[in-house]
Amino acid sequence: AVALYNAAIASAKKSKFIHEQGLACERAGLYYKKMGCTRDALVHFQQAHACYKEWGSSVKVGAIQRELDGFNSIGTSFI
Repeated sequence: AVALYNAAIASAKKSKFIHEQGLACERAGLYYKKMGCTRDALVHFQQAHACYKEWGSSVKVGAIQRELDGFNSIGTSFI
């Protein structure tokens, strides 16, 4: 799964599909969160946040911010 997420992120970035890159990062973040890989989840959620912000989607930025806030509430610092 990790290789496919990375391929999707790289392909979207190369094609300058910022919204697709954000979606791939978000889904990878959710995957890593489910697997208990907090550091990798945070990195991907931060990337998704940046992509959605650049794309101009305040709704998606807010959703990702809530994910990031969830990590803060358990005492996890940003990387």
